[in-house]
Amino acid sequence: MAKKYFVSNLPKFVGEEIEDVFLIKDLIDRNTKDGQGYLEVVIADLSGSQIARVFDNVDEMKVKIEKGRVQKLKLSIYQYSGNQVGIKVLGAERASSYDVRDFIPAGPKDPEKLFGELKKYINSIKNPYLHELLRRIFLSDKTEEDKDFKDRFLIAPAAKQNHHDYIGGLIEHTLNVVRAADSLTKMYESIDRDLIITGALLHDIGKVYEYEFTPDIDTSDIGRLLGHIIIGFDIVNKKIKEIEFMRKFPDELKMKVLHMVLSHHGELSFGSPVKPAFLEAQILHFLDDLDAKADMFRKAYDMRSDTNRRWSEYLNPLKRSVYLGEPEDED
Repeated sequence: MAKKYFVSNLPKFVGEEIEDVFLIKDLIDRNTKDGQGYLEVVIADLSGSQIARVFDNVDEMKVKIEKGRVQKLKLSIYQYSGNQVGIKVLGAERASSYDVRDFIPAGPKDPEKLFGELKKYINSIKNPYLHELLRRIFLSDKTEEDKDFKDRFLIAPAAKQNHHDYIGGLIEHTLNVVRAADSLTKMYESIDRDLIITGALLHDIGKVYEYEFTPDIDTSDIGRLLGHIIIGFDIVNKKIKEIEFMRKFPDELKMKVLHMVLSHHGELSFGSPVKPAFLEAQILHFLDDLDAKADMFRKAYDMRSDTNRRWSEYLNPLKRSVYLGEPEDED
C-alpha cells in the first residue's frame, strides 16, 4: 500500500483522523502546567518532521511506540489557539511493510537502468572465470540469498554520509568507478581490462550488508563488527568456492580478485588490511577515492544556494573548506 499522508501535508487534514506509516524520530516525556504527563512523538518522513502528542493511555503507548522504527500510526489532526495545528496519536502498531523511498532521498538515476548497464559490463568480460564469478554474484536468482543481494544492491547507499548517501548510491558509485576504469584501459595498454572491471564491480559489494535502513541509513551490526571490506571478501570468496566445486579457479586470478577487494582503500590507516600490490589494484583505489571525493565536492557546491558564501564550511571528510566561487547575481 502506497503512503498517502506525508508530514508536510498533515495540516491540510484538520478535523480528520488518518492512518499511515511514519518514522519515529524521538520520544520525549512532558508535563502540562497542571502536572499531567503526556508524550511528545517526533514523526518524520521524506517531507520533514513534526511533533505529535499522546495524551491518553500514555504508559501503554510508550511501550507500543518504538523510537527509530517505522510504525503505522492513527493520528487525529486538530486546530487550537486560532490557527495552530496539533497532531494527536490515537494508536500505534508495527508496520508490516513500507517503501524506504518514502523516508530516505533517492539518487537522481534509476537503479534499474543502471543495473542494465552493469549487466552489459558483465557480458563484456571475456575471461570465463571472471564472467562466471560476476554472473553468480549479480545475476543469479537461484536462491533467496541471491535475490536478496540484488534487491539490496539496487537500493543500498554507498555511505552513511559524505558521498552517494542515498537510495541507489552504491550502484551509481560502482558504475562510475567501472566507467572510469574502462576508459583508462584505452589509455594504458598494460591494464588487464577484465581484471580491473571485475575489481571495480566487486570492490564495494560488502556495503550491501554494511548498512541497514531503520529506515534512517545506519551501520548494521555486521557492518560495525566486520566492515564492508571483509564482508565483500567473504561474498567473493564464497562464490569462487562455488565455481571451484565444478572446476578449478586459477589460484593467481583468485588471489588478485580478492586482493583488489581487500586493498581498495589504499592504506592500512583507511581500513584496508593490505596495500595495492599490482597496477589494477592501485588504479582501483585511485578511482574509488576519486569518485567519492567528486561527490563530496558536488555536495559542497550544492551549498551555493546561499549566494553570500564564497567558501563552504570546513568539511571533515575533505579536511578543508571548498571554494564555491563568486556569488551569482540574482535576476
